Amino acid sequence: MNILVDSCCDLSPELLQKTGASVAPLTITINGTHYVDDGTVDIPAYLKAMASSAAPARSACPSPNLYAQDMRRCDGDCFVVTLSSKLSGSHNAASLGRELALEAEPGKRIHIFDSESASAGETYLALMLRDLIDAGRSFEEIVSAIEEKIRSLHTLFVLDSLDNLVKNGRVSKAVALIAGVLSIRLVMSDDGHGAIKQLGKARGIKAALSQMVDTCRKHTEGLAAGSQRLVLSYCNCLERAQQVQQMIREKCPAIGEIVMTPTSALSSMYAYDGGIVIAY
Repeated sequence: MNILVDSCCDLSPELLQKTGASVAPLTITINGTHYVDDGTVDIPAYLKAMASSAAPARSACPSPNLYAQDMRRCDGDCFVVTLSSKLSGSHNAASLGRELALEAEPGKRIHIFDSESASAGETYLALMLRDLIDAGRSFEEIVSAIEEKIRSLHTLFVLDSLDNLVKNGRVSKAVALIAGVLSIRLVMSDDGHGAIKQLGKARGIKAALSQMVDTCRKHTEGLAAGSQRLVLSYCNCLERAQQVQQMIREKCPAIGEIVMTPTSALSSMYAYDGGIVIAY
């Protein structure tokens, strides 16, 4: 059984090896320069290019043909994880790619998961897939377990800057201006169906991160100590990520394993410099 993810799934080289996943890269365009999200993008330079651009960065998902080629390269059954269909055309392209792959290999089993998330959320699902495959679970059992987890998966994030969301029309200029003047940082989350909603706000980045961790604590209250995995993605801010990791250790007893990974180029387009994303 094989794992295929789109490149919004944050996989460090270590996690890429651990999951054994293949990655279908998205492409990001900034001022006419194309960045293929294949793990080779210089993230600090890429962030500077976004910051200096008056126009928004634009992303393009892999084509159905490229997805079909990746699926056909898989030796045996294939599980595909895409970022939320509410945020990107990646899931639809993968679905069309599946039809093309099955025309050529009708006996192959391919299941596409709409993560209803992104970034750390996709990484969580890729790790869970690897665990289930290694445990010898059947194709049907794996599909059922992952779909059930998607329904309960929480993805939270705090951004240090709203500039890129403003450029992409996801946050109004007025909201960003007020937030900047008052040093307001927004705590955001998935809405349970793959779209983004505002969960809260706080004065300053430290207070916003603390609020995010408090939300994690509330979500995991009553669960056995150390029983839950959490994935923490960070955009060009390792020290901040380590501080958040320590906060989680102190405030969230149900969280055991914390997997830390830098954001991919696609995730960095939205998390932006200093952004933190957690999924559990």
